[in-house]
Amino acid sequence: MRRFQFGILTSLHDDDAVTLLRALDGAIGSGRIDADVPCVLCNVSERPSDEKLARRIEAVKALKSFERLIFFPSREFAPELRERARREKAPELLARWRLEHDRALLALLPHDVKLYLSVGYMQILSSEILNALDVLNLHPAIPQIGPIGMWPKVMEEQAERPLPYLLAVPPERLAHEIPEIMNISYLKAGGMLHIATEETDRGPVISWYEFPLSSQRLIELWVGVTALVRAQGLERAKREPMWNELVQQIRREQFAGETPLILLTLEKLSRGLWEIRERTLCINRKLYPYGYCLNRELTEWSRPPS
Repeated sequence: MRRFQFGILTSLHDDDAVTLLRALDGAIGSGRIDADVPCVLCNVSERPSDEKLARRIEAVKALKSFERLIFFPSREFAPELRERARREKAPELLARWRLEHDRALLALLPHDVKLYLSVGYMQILSSEILNALDVLNLHPAIPQIGPIGMWPKVMEEQAERPLPYLLAVPPERLAHEIPEIMNISYLKAGGMLHIATEETDRGPVISWYEFPLSSQRLIELWVGVTALVRAQGLERAKREPMWNELVQQIRREQFAGETPLILLTLEKLSRGLWEIRERTLCINRKLYPYGYCLNRELTEWSRPPS
């Protein structure tokens, strides 16, 4: 019986992508994830002029568990059509470029690999790929009600959402009431793995985690930021260093769960404990159309050995 296999799509956009790829390599090498990775497609040049990107490429080449690296630089594909689409601000030309790009990309990928993990893949996927492959996308928010968009936008919105609730509480009671307020589902942070569709960040959910934004450090920051908003208004408060620290602290706490979420999900899929049927998670022959919350497993993951 063939082992579980998946491919990877990445733009190696930042060092976090390399960190995740190293974690995947380690989990496969140790046998925790029982899988083959026939290809890693990088949509960048193999010999870039950017030194940071060049270092990331060399770091990925040193990993042992990925059978083949494919370099397919998107910026070099049909550059005249791409530039014309942008110059003329013509969405139909851009859609044509994207379709041709993705057809060429699909021709490079192994035909028998249908599941891919996006690791910071920065190219918008066309229907050509979305219909041919199941692409697992990591989104830094909880399913359905979490903010959509890139992570800086998501973290900004996560910082803004609680403010109407916090401003309604007298300042002297605020620190005490923040933990209860942050248990409102709409205000929780987290992350999810979902199958990418043309509806941004709203594809079928496979797995997720969530947590309230009420750590001791965040409580201190919420109290300080709320005081700034009371005194200056939101837009001026956003220009203060404390606002940036709040946003960055939310990201730090949210980011801590991303790699375990991915590794746990792939571990369960690779061992046959989970499977994906028609873009829906299936566990013990039961369909989970809204995915599975891995909070309990993440807690066990982060617990230090006794």
